[in-house]
Amino acid sequence: MSSFAPKFWKPGTDAPGQAIKEERTTTTEEGGTTVVYNQNVSLSIEQQRQKLPVFKLRNHILYLVENYQTVVIVGETGCGKSTQIPQYLLEAGWGAEGHVIGVTQPRRVAAVTVATRVAEERGALLGDEVGYTIRFDDTSDPTRTRVKFLTDGMMIREIMEDPLLKKYSVVMLDEAHERTLNTDLIMGLLRKIQKKREDLRLIVTSATLNAEEMKDFFKTSSSENTNKDTAAILSVEGRNFPVDIHYTIDPVPDYLKATVDTITRIHHQEKEGDILAFLTGQNDNKSF
Repeated sequence: MSSFAPKFWKPGTDAPGQAIKEERTTTTEEGGTTVVYNQNVSLSIEQQRQKLPVFKLRNHILYLVENYQTVVIVGETGCGKSTQIPQYLLEAGWGAEGHVIGVTQPRRVAAVTVATRVAEERGALLGDEVGYTIRFDDTSDPTRTRVKFLTDGMMIREIMEDPLLKKYSVVMLDEAHERTLNTDLIMGLLRKIQKKREDLRLIVTSATLNAEEMKDFFKTSSSENTNKDTAAILSVEGRNFPVDIHYTIDPVPDYLKATVDTITRIHHQEKEGDILAFLTGQNDNKSF
């Protein structure tokens, strides 16, 4: 690991990414400069929501959900689809009259974190208006929860208890490209449920999804007339952030130890910020 020499910003030199629009520079009282990567950090939550790329298509999404049984949304990473679309549906009245907006996630961690963020943006307690249901943990309220985040497995249990999902007005399948066994089962079951419940809306979202195949799967009309289609596709652009890539010159015998050493070095030598480490699997996460 000693041969690994990451590039750091040295005082007195030009700050990295000066030409990038997302960054802005402020002058301190001592005459120095501070680089701020998130220029929206000082804005209110509502203003931050409006800065997300998906906000521009809010009315388009609501229109498609109103007029089509299934809406396939291909949204790039960072566009805000996971946290914003359920709120748009709630604000448009899809959670009225005791109905619930269900959002499935392939992983438990995602269901908990997204639900926590949405509850924070709504200014609500987690488990009241917004809740989640995962294995061995259920924070939703049967009477008050209007937006419910679930893992794919828990949604299958919901279908077993209520085959027609009568309490749900919209079901949103997030990260559908994962194509786990549970996800595929849900798609097949929801397709059958929609034949019995024309009022049930389905939203399929992903960053890397074959939208045309998904649309053809859920389209119930055999007519070539596009006006009779029951499924539609919408694409949402994402946001790009400045990324510097560094490589180790020589292979490392223990990549876990090398990861820890690199994080420690960044922590001591770089400015304040967050560090995200991608590992190969759950066992590595436990060791880490």
